[in-house]
Amino acid sequence: MVGLEQFALGLGILGLACFTWPILQRLTGRAEPEALGSGRSLRSPLWWAGFGLTVVAIFLQRIAAQQGGG
Repeated sequence: MVGLEQFALGLGILGLACFTWPILQRLTGRAEPEALGSGRSLRSPLWWAGFGLTVVAIFLQRIAAQQGGG
């Protein structure tokens, strides 16, 4: 059985991958850059999903640390 700490770590890695994927796509030139002054940003739905997963992973890690006594 997977413990809460391992689950939080896996979720954090997945979240970080989702979080950074749109940024890496733009940096490597695979995604089209935004037009200057468009007001749009790198924050795609995938970016937001990664951000949310990372926040949840941090929250679960804190819970696991409290349950473990340290």
